[in-house]
Amino acid sequence: MSHNLLLYLFYGLIAGFSELTPLSASAHQALFPMLFRFDSTWPMLRFFVHAGSLAAIILHYRDRINHIRQEMKLVSSSPRQRKRPPDMDAVLDARFIFMSVAPALLGAICSAFLFRRGIHLLTLSVLLIAGAALIYIPDYLPGGDRKTWVMSPLEGLLMGLCAGCSIIPGVSRVGLMLAFALLRKCDRTFILDIVILISGVMLAALMLVDAFSFLISGLSGLSFLRILGCLLAACASFGGGVGAILMMRFLAVKTGFSGFAFCGWGLGLVTFVLYLMV
Repeated sequence: MSHNLLLYLFYGLIAGFSELTPLSASAHQALFPMLFRFDSTWPMLRFFVHAGSLAAIILHYRDRINHIRQEMKLVSSSPRQRKRPPDMDAVLDARFIFMSVAPALLGAICSAFLFRRGIHLLTLSVLLIAGAALIYIPDYLPGGDRKTWVMSPLEGLLMGLCAGCSIIPGVSRVGLMLAFALLRKCDRTFILDIVILISGVMLAALMLVDAFSFLISGLSGLSFLRILGCLLAACASFGGGVGAILMMRFLAVKTGFSGFAFCGWGLGLVTFVLYLMV
């Protein structure tokens, strides 16, 4: 396998893992070309990487997604036609996720027009360090047990806004949503699943944006080697996404997410060093 294809695998693994953890996927996309002389901005590559991460979410949460879909169908039917009462916990979870969709989708659409020329390394370093602090702080504050049935529509909108802000390089979608939810004293294990499901909605929207960007570019850069590389990146992204979900669920139960803060600070420091060297 050529060195170039190995880079596709490596990039897909990192991108898939960072999409579903409090590590900024957009920061890795910005830094990868500088460190490895690899073009990670090609829309078709982004499409396949996002597809791999979305497939990981669907695989892991397929039972919960199906259950929510069935309960929403049940609650929308006539009460006389219901053979059983709906699971209101699942219905309220779905309604909270739906409240977050609009700002998350708006962020995905804006990604087609913003930050395509990259971001200044010093700004990226500051955003990474600040984002890491947001992850670190909630684990050392009094916890809570709030779930969707006691959360307001405004909180759902703000969660979606947090997801939408992840189009800014250096801002982690999962990290920002978790920080907001934990500061609002949500149950850590419960809200992680909601955050990942919201991420899945935004990943699907980003795939549409990627496909549109690729089409309006006139299918530029298309070749057999790049298509093969994209497929490898998608497989690696799927593996990274599955690993990320399993790790995050383990940490939610055990130690919390503050360990990712040190990774973010380290990446911010590396970015600052790169800024001084350039």
